[in-house]
Formats: sequence, structure tokens, C-alpha cells
Amino acid sequence: MRKLIALSLVLALALSLMAVSVGAAEGEVRKLKLASHNAEIEGNPYRVRYELDIQEAAKAALEKGFDISYSSFVSNWDPATETQQLQNSINEGYDIILVNPVASTGLDPIIEKAQAAGITYINVDVEYLSEDVNILNICTDQYYLGYKTASYAGEVLGKGAKVVLISAIAGNSANDFRDEGFLKAAEEQGLEIVGRYNHNWSNTESQQIMTEIINSGMEYDGVLVSQCADAALAAFDTTGAPLPKFIGFGDTGEYMQRCLKINENETVMPYIVVSNPPGVGGSALNFGINQILGKELKDDVYENGNIKYHSIYLPSKIWFTDKNQEEYRAMAESMAPGDTITYWLTIDEVAEGYFK
Repeated sequence: MRKLIALSLVLALALSLMAVSVGAAEGEVRKLKLASHNAEIEGNPYRVRYELDIQEAAKAALEKGFDISYSSFVSNWDPATETQQLQNSINEGYDIILVNPVASTGLDPIIEKAQAAGITYINVDVEYLSEDVNILNICTDQYYLGYKTASYAGEVLGKGAKVVLISAIAGNSANDFRDEGFLKAAEEQGLEIVGRYNHNWSNTESQQIMTEIINSGMEYDGVLVSQCADAALAAFDTTGAPLPKFIGFGDTGEYMQRCLKINENETVMPYIVVSNPPGVGGSALNFGINQILGKELKDDVYENGNIKYHSIYLPSKIWFTDKNQEEYRAMAESMAPGDTITYWLTIDEVAEGYFK
């Protein structure tokens, strides 16, 4: 079923790409060309939704007088391909380039070329870590995601409890900041991390790793996992092992629906849902539109971000646990299994919150 949902999302993305232009409204509009550069899409429900949300935000911009044509480019985690695709977008005269970078460094020359050509260039979701370019990073607060999860795990499990930590891609800035949050809260809560792994944001690897942990006989109380939590839970189904005393975090329909079912009548397995919205791409587009409108960022815009790298950390708006799950049941049950909680800031919300 998960493969079918992912395939459906990919098909929806492919069909939407055919509609290159958002269309024209009555009256004069300003045409903009938007290029979205992604490390991966197919097979990754988060990235499929990320691209769809950018398209929805582009359509919404028509109400503000912007007719935005949209193109998507995927490097499949190849830095050389990413660089060439970015160079092509510069040559083709795009007005806005949104980049989910393969790596957190290495793009300084291409960024400088884009900016010299007058292109609004924004890195999205994965923070780009260079002090040598004046680049805007629009990211979800990744540290918060890990910190919130491990803090609740400590509340549930108590001091001295043993947990395994299944992270995403080592060296990826989003993952590294999450890990900092996981580790800081685990230390504060007195949790013992008895194993560390990486699932590389792959459901297949997440289930495989959890299966190996179960089969190894390792003693643990809880599972800290950097998304792909629905796949980690599937390992307990296939092995028949007892459920952990805690798991988190995830934000897909399947993860939430599994947890609701498990805890339907009473709390059997404490868990946490924390939103890491793919709509961060849509928010980033609206930062770019405000820049094109000539607006200046507020002086304190990096107060809750990273001034060194010009990073703005957008807060995660939605989280819940087994304790208040009924408040979110309708939302969770209405979602497709492979979809994730998402939202983005409108042009006006970005202007009010971040620009003078």
C-alpha cells in the first residue's frame, strides 16, 4: 500500500509539471520563472509533497499579481549533476531558484554566479553552511525536532532508560542539528543511548535497521528515530517483537494512524508526532517574492536562527503525543498513509513576520 501511495504522489507531481504556468488573472501581472532544485523526489513522500507545496504556493501568488512558471530539477544526490543543473538554470534566466542542496557546502561559486545574474537564490530545508556567500537559508528548526522528541521520551521512560537512536544522513546539516537536539535532551533526561544508526531517510533502511536491532537481542526501552518512524514500527509487525515503551518522531499519515490504532483503548505505546513540514519550500518561495518586491529583512530576523549563515528557522507548528491524540485524530485519519503534515507561510505572513 505504501508503494502505491508513493507512486500516486509521483504521478500527481508528474501531471502537475505539465502545467508549466500558473495562468493569468484579469489585469496586469508580473511573470516570474521559478526553478526548484531537489536532491531526490521519486520514492520519497516528503520530497514529493515538498514539490507539490511549492506549486500550490506559486498558484496562490497569482492573487498578489505574480504569474509564476515552475520547473523542477532532481540531482539524485549527485553534486556534479546538481551543479550542472544550477548552471543551466542560471543560463536560462530563472528569476527564483530554490535549492534543497545535496551537501551543506561546495556551491559558493554557483551561488555567486546566480546572484551576479540578479537571481533570487534561496537554500531550503537543508542549511547551507558557508560564511563566504550572502545566502538566505529557510529551514525548519531541526534542533527542536530532536530535542522535543528526546525530552518527551525522558518524561515517559524515566532517568536511566535505554534508547536506540536511528538518525538520517550523517553529515547532512538538517540531520546533524536534529542529532544535537536528540543528544542534548537525552543528556538532560538521563537517557542512555545504547546504539546509533542511520537510515538515510529511507523507509526500507529504517525497517531493516530496526529489524536488526530487534534480532540482535539488544536491550532497549525506547526508539528515537529521525522520521521514517512508520517503517521502524513495521519491523515490530514482521518480527512479532513486543512494542517499545516509546517511539518518536514521525509525521506521516501511516505513522499517526498506526499509533492511534495501537493506543485506541488505552496507552500501550507512548509516542510523539512532531511536524517537519514539506511546506518549508512554499514558505521559501514567499520569502523570495518579498525580496523581489524590494522589501528588507527585519534587523532581528536571525534572532531564533543562525546569523553566521543567514539562516531563518521556521518553528514546527504541530506536535502531539499519546496523551492528547484525540485532538488530532480527525487530521491524522484524513491523511493518505504516505503523506505528511504540511503547511507554509503565505506572502503576507512572511512579510509581517520577517520583513520591515
